[in-house]
Amino acid sequence: MRYSISFIFIMSCFFCFSQEEKVVYKNNLPRFSIRANVAIPKAVTSEVLRHSFAGVLTGDANVNYKLFSGFFVGLGYSYSYYKTQKAFYYQNIYTNMQTHNGYLKLGYDKFFDKNAFYTISLNAGYNYNAFQGIKYKNDSLIGKYPTNFGGGFIEPMFGLYFIVDPNFAIGGHISYNYTFSQFNPAYAGLDKWYEYKGLKNNWSMSAITFGFGFYYGISRK
Repeated sequence: MRYSISFIFIMSCFFCFSQEEKVVYKNNLPRFSIRANVAIPKAVTSEVLRHSFAGVLTGDANVNYKLFSGFFVGLGYSYSYYKTQKAFYYQNIYTNMQTHNGYLKLGYDKFFDKNAFYTISLNAGYNYNAFQGIKYKNDSLIGKYPTNFGGGFIEPMFGLYFIVDPNFAIGGHISYNYTFSQFNPAYAGLDKWYEYKGLKNNWSMSAITFGFGFYYGISRK
């Protein structure tokens, strides 16, 4: 809830600032652009994942080319970092999960004010996850399970951006990342340190993010 309130407050500040700048784009963004975001991921579907790791940071960047009207296509990369939940700290376990995503982006930009526009987009690509700092209950478990896994993913995203300088806009977004692979706590060596009985893990991994970012137009032609 506190993330939502902060998100709305900061977006309101962005809007007020953009109104003062009076930069007129006439509904026509540059053909080439760079977009980047920073957010905090929160696991939402798998109870086992939620009890194992907490999202710390997600960052992504992409390069895009405008096709026609407000439609654009691009290529991007994102990185996420998760730390173990507090229940593991009391056992001196500080395992982390790092996620790398390479993706194709398809989106649409639409002005709702002369200095502001919204973006609807979909990222689709490959997701790679690796565990670091694994602490095994006993040595016989070393090498028994893989320490990484991957699979395809999709991520719909909605963002609001406010132009504050020629070719530059700032704003925020919300996204939902769904990975077509299931989390297994044994890969991270956590299943021997925590009682997962009764927790649901029927769904693939997914996370929702609230974040902030920027848009930079490279060319006006």
